[in-house]
Formats: sequence, structure tokens, C-alpha cells
Amino acid sequence: MKHSISDLQQMYHRYRTQVLFLLLLLIAALISIFQNRFLALAALAAALAFHLAILRPHQKKYVQAFLQANLERTLCPKLGINTVSEKNASRITPALLKNAHLMPFREETGTPLLRWELSGQLRGLFVSLCDVTLAQDFRLVEKGKKRVHFNTGVWAHIELSRNTGMNFRLLHETSVPTPIRMDYFSRESLLIPSPVGDPDLAKAFVLYHPITEEAPVLPGPFLRELKKLAEYTPGYPAVSIQGNQMDIFIRGRFLARPVSVKEPPTEKQLNFDPFPELLYLMDLAASL
Repeated sequence: MKHSISDLQQMYHRYRTQVLFLLLLLIAALISIFQNRFLALAALAAALAFHLAILRPHQKKYVQAFLQANLERTLCPKLGINTVSEKNASRITPALLKNAHLMPFREETGTPLLRWELSGQLRGLFVSLCDVTLAQDFRLVEKGKKRVHFNTGVWAHIELSRNTGMNFRLLHETSVPTPIRMDYFSRESLLIPSPVGDPDLAKAFVLYHPITEEAPVLPGPFLRELKKLAEYTPGYPAVSIQGNQMDIFIRGRFLARPVSVKEPPTEKQLNFDPFPELLYLMDLAASL
């Protein structure tokens, strides 16, 4: 581990000291208003410069260190890896996302945004996880103004132990906004061929498969495990199965959990698993 609890506590206390110093600068500026306006402006300028050049970068550094330590204590051991970095995703790439044929997204500088990738092995399967932000274009009316929806969540890619011989997409209706989803799959020559197969899942999930292939008969164990995942996660899953490749996007879930700077870091916070859904995903993969 690169950051111990003592390292993080030291970073946090340094940050709180800097916050106090900024507060003193602002108080000095407030007092100076009634005595010397030029001195007040100088104090405000110093406070702004201190915030931008010192306080804000240190806060960002602390948050990144906290997230790294959290992932190193929770998800990294499960995948058999030692560490993780915020940037430089290499396994989950725009090409991999595109090949999953699960949802549209814009490809240009800064998008898709890929952060905190973890890749390793769990239960004998190769697994990659990553926080993603996808820019998805849409129009409220035909020929209307182009708008952008930012879809965020966790993307998981799992290499299955065998070729399932199946090719389908199964999406929670909320995982991708309906107009974006319908427009995308109409262009991808994919249809909704039949009910999902589970009456509870059919209330919220839609099934797509290539128009040139017969409607897939989804295995009962797969539907049961997906139902468990859907009931457990507060996010919204979308699944792509292509032969021996499984891609899952869960909208609204993140590997990088929110970090509070109102209280010092604790062992309990660092040991909190940000993505317990991983084991559900492994059960889903094992059901195929």
C-alpha cells in the first residue's frame, strides 16, 4: 500500500490547517473593509490565490490518496493485484466499450472518461472494472437541438470460462434513457424479440438480439442471478453477452466513493467495500 492510515491522517490535518489559514485571511479581509479597502482587496486576492494554488490541490491529492487506499484494501485483494491508479486505463478502452454494443457514446478528447481501472483474476476468470462517464447525444424532438446526456457508472468486463454461443443485450430501462436506447438499437439492427422470460425482470428490463438470429432462450440460472443483482444494487444494470465475453454497466454505481473532508479518515472508512456488486457479477458469470 502506498498510503497508510497515518499518512492519510497527516494529509488530512495539514488540509484542515490550510482551511484555518484561509479562514483567517478572509476574516482579515472583512475587518480591513472598514479601515483600508486596498488592504481588504489584497487580503481577498491572497485568499483566492491560496485557495487555488495550495488548498484545492492539496484537497484533491488527499481525496485521491484516500480512494487509492480504499481500493487497495478492498477490491485489489479480491482481484489479486497490489495497487491501482486513477488514470491510465488499459484494459477497458473506448474500443472495448464500443464492441460490447450496449449503448452509444461520443468519442473525442475527454470522453469517454475512464478512471480507477482494476484488472485481475477472481474465481479463475479475468475481470476488469472501471468508473466510466459516457457522453450520449440525443434530441427531444426529431430534427431538434442536439443535447448531451452524461451516463456514469461502473463498467465490468469478464472473460467467461466457455463460449456461450449467445449474443444478446439485456438492459434495465433506466440504465440508458429510453430515447437514446431505442435510437441506438434501431441503428444497430437489434430488436426486442420476446419477453425476458422472468415476469419480475420483464417489468424493468428489455431484451435485444441481432435481427439475423433467433431469439435467445435465456438460461434460468442466469435470470435468477440477474434478479438477485437487480434487487441488491441501487444502480441500474445493462448486460451484454457475446460468446465468451460479458460486459456489464451499472449506472449510478462507482468504485471511487464520495470522500468527506469534514472528518478525519478512519480504518472503518478505508475498509468499506465501494462495490460489493462484484461478487454478484461473478455469480452471474458462473451461471452461463
